[in-house]
Amino acid sequence: MTAPKALLAAFVFALALAAQAHRLDEYLQAATVAVASDRVALHLRLTPGVEVADAVIAGIDRDGNGVLSQAEWADYAAGVQADLHLEADGAPLPLRLTGARFADATRMRQGEATILLDFEADLPRADGPRSLVFENRHRRDIAVHLVNALAPRDPAVRILGQRRSPDQSSWRLDFVLESPGI
Repeated sequence: MTAPKALLAAFVFALALAAQAHRLDEYLQAATVAVASDRVALHLRLTPGVEVADAVIAGIDRDGNGVLSQAEWADYAAGVQADLHLEADGAPLPLRLTGARFADATRMRQGEATILLDFEADLPRADGPRSLVFENRHRRDIAVHLVNALAPRDPAVRILGQRRSPDQSSWRLDFVLESPGI
């Protein structure tokens, strides 16, 4: 292998490793938002790094017995939900938990597990330009955030733009609902 090819191969390998890296001292909270003409779906992936996994687990294991019960998971999901804020056009949209998949504590401690929470909210009908605002306040002491809109499946929804705070804990989506034939 020539020196330029070897250098290129090393660079590509380094990029691949960086893309797969997960910070050990942070609680990654990645949100995707899907807007339809009548509802908003929010999918939240919570991935604790190895160095913060015990703190996350302690927040779930309320009785401290080392066993994560269904009731503790339900309480944790409700706590996460309370830390999320969603609004459309300045009016709060109450979120409903529609799905949850919880990670094994051992795998969380090894940095190999993710908590998946799905929420939904009804979107009131309105004409003209619209805005959707999402804010995530969950575990701000150790959190890093990502948020993005999914491409709409509903042909009536046209996304105009997204704006995020520098840390992506808050996000705004501008969109419009179009009538058929426009």
